[in-house]
Amino acid sequence: MTVQSDLPEGFELLRAGSCVAAVRSCAKDQLLALGILDKSKFEEVRRSGRPAGSGRGQAVSIQLGAAGAERAVVRHCRRGGVFGRLLGGVYFGGARPVEELRVAETARTRGVPAPEYLAAIVRRRGCSYSGDVIVREVPGAVSLEEWLRKDAGSTGPFMRQMAAALADTFTKLVAANIYHPDLHAGNVLVANAGGDIRALVIDFDKARQAVALTPRLRNKMLFRFNRALVKRHLAPRPVGLLTRVRFCKQLGMTSSRDEMKRLISDCGAHLRRHAWRYRKH
Repeated sequence: MTVQSDLPEGFELLRAGSCVAAVRSCAKDQLLALGILDKSKFEEVRRSGRPAGSGRGQAVSIQLGAAGAERAVVRHCRRGGVFGRLLGGVYFGGARPVEELRVAETARTRGVPAPEYLAAIVRRRGCSYSGDVIVREVPGAVSLEEWLRKDAGSTGPFMRQMAAALADTFTKLVAANIYHPDLHAGNVLVANAGGDIRALVIDFDKARQAVALTPRLRNKMLFRFNRALVKRHLAPRPVGLLTRVRFCKQLGMTSSRDEMKRLISDCGAHLRRHAWRYRKH
């Protein structure tokens, strides 16, 4: 397992024994103070954090720096599905946390709303490795899933603003040629600053940069998001339908009403084909 040094601009590579970390240069001192290169010290810092979000990654919010004004979210990289039950956070080959950082930073520089990645840490153990990513915490932001569970009955202007923010984020992902195959309400943060609602993408673990995002990949990303809304019983119609319509409009598909109707119809067909996956939920 190797970590190449071709990091995004503003990052540098640190090494100590079996640990390699790609860190944002402007946060280097703060990150070193957390002990990111010392496994036992960093474990203590992580244990002192508070839970942040849900999902297969064990994410915690920690204080960033002595002043305490800033916080960061540490997510331990962990596999999903069957391999997750067998291997947990053990990986072989490549350097998955660093690749995630590269894709996330590319997305941010191309205009995709996303939190600022601060570091990707890889710890080798023989032919395997484990890893963590550290992201600057967005003050006051909650996951879309958390917001919907609390305010699923919201309608009217606020719901339309939410759908517009989601559609804007999806459109920017498409424009940046970033394919995020695991896009769902748990991987979208909602930040509301004085009525200005933003939808930020998180967890780029499975995301990849494409030469050009094809309509097929674009639709898979949108369909996956809507399927997860239905599966988790998260107000599928207000958010899902409005988002699809706004997404079509922002892609310029209103020039062909039939094309827009076809995309919405295809999304509905996709939900019906996968209904067996979430019916038991």
